[in-house]
Amino acid sequence: MSYFRDISTFGGCTSGPVAALENMRIIEDEHLLENAVAMVERCLSNLRSLMDKHAVIGDVRGKGLFLGAELVADRVTKEPLDEKTVQAVVAQCLARGVIIGATNRSLYGLNNTLCLSPALVASADDIDRITSTMDGALTHVLS
Repeated sequence: MSYFRDISTFGGCTSGPVAALENMRIIEDEHLLENAVAMVERCLSNLRSLMDKHAVIGDVRGKGLFLGAELVADRVTKEPLDEKTVQAVVAQCLARGVIIGATNRSLYGLNNTLCLSPALVASADDIDRITSTMDGALTHVLS
């Protein structure tokens, strides 16, 4: 029965833990956590400025560098913007060289949040480019 001792796919494999430890070292050595904290503040600030400019943004929220801008047809009632228009904004960002997403199609009619998750190494210029591209896409699609 000794041949059943290695039945786990990753049992006894040291490469996974080694890779995890190396990732942790890089995050610490390159101060990526500190960068993420600074960039989330910048991104939220930029998104709040977009909210002031575009009435279609009903809410801005996020946790870490996973952020969203909820698009609404009416800020008072929070009626979601139609999904076709939300997807047009996503497509316009892509056409301008910035990849963002939108909430998935799991709840019909409620997939109205633009989602972005910049890399941990994102710079202030990267964050500004993402949000300025979103600004241009919103203006283009909704004008």
